[in-house]
Amino acid sequence: MGYSYDSATRTFYPKPEGGEAREEHGGVVWMVRYVITCERNHPDRPGHDVACSEALCDAGGAIGYTTLVFRREHVSDPWEPWPGRERICRIRTTGEPIPLADVEAEILAVVERHYEAISRPEIDVVPTGNAVVNLPVLASTEDAGSVGFEIENPLPGHVRADPRYSWQWSNGDRASGPGRRYDGTDPLARPAHYPVQAVFGSPGEQRVGLEATWEITLTVEGIPPITDVDPLVYEASESFTVRSARTVLVD
Repeated sequence: MGYSYDSATRTFYPKPEGGEAREEHGGVVWMVRYVITCERNHPDRPGHDVACSEALCDAGGAIGYTTLVFRREHVSDPWEPWPGRERICRIRTTGEPIPLADVEAEILAVVERHYEAISRPEIDVVPTGNAVVNLPVLASTEDAGSVGFEIENPLPGHVRADPRYSWQWSNGDRASGPGRRYDGTDPLARPAHYPVQAVFGSPGEQRVGLEATWEITLTVEGIPPITDVDPLVYEASESFTVRSARTVLVD
């Protein structure tokens, strides 16, 4: 089954089937086109025929759409409204409308069932137990990169999730991106090598928080990619102690 999507109501509607016929009236065989009364629809664009909430009607207990009826005698003639049949409630499809919220719930369930790196972001802080006043503290998280998977219910589609990382240190510093694990490079000599870092001017218990936001793109066959899916947001935090360094004389 195909679907159309109405962004105003965030709802998928079963795609209308048919829409064109030939009917004989008064000895004339007319070409007939049925066009649902949604703003984007037009008799000259049958391939763009979509459904919307405003056009829903009760067709004898079944889902119907308020439809405009157009006719023409020859293919070269312009379409004209059929007198007396301007607006009818016509059964055009089977199936129920699907709220985007139901699709979002399925996406969330798949992510939390199969993608622990997304749903449980972890923070790596260096140094772990010996942070020193006026020296950099580094933070990073595993960058899972873009993730793609298929869903089948409540409708078939392809999901792509793209991450954004936002950091907040307890001293007020902010940063973005996944950061970089300590790899032996001196952060004092090359500070730009570690994009997520902070320096604390006094000793005490400190904290860094991470907000991982996954932007979702949903692709359903026959529909342009849908990007108004609510993002998935996960948070993590890590505490550490900053100490004052002392000079120690050794023999």
